[in-house]
Amino acid sequence: MKELENRLNDIEMKVAFQEDTINQLSDEIAMLNELVDRQRTQIEYLGTRIGEMSQGSTVSNAPEPPPPHY
Repeated sequence: MKELENRLNDIEMKVAFQEDTINQLSDEIAMLNELVDRQRTQIEYLGTRIGEMSQGSTVSNAPEPPPPHY
């Protein structure tokens, strides 16, 4: 009977440890999702800014003249 109680206690400890691990992983996933959302927003903003800069650019695609020789 004592052996059965020991086995049951071991199983209960393992389940408790697994529940704690699952909760920690869930919190970590939530934090990472928030980070990914912020990064996605920043990338979209940067893409918009780059697009605006390229549309407003007056620089031609012609090659630059060589520098003067001294």
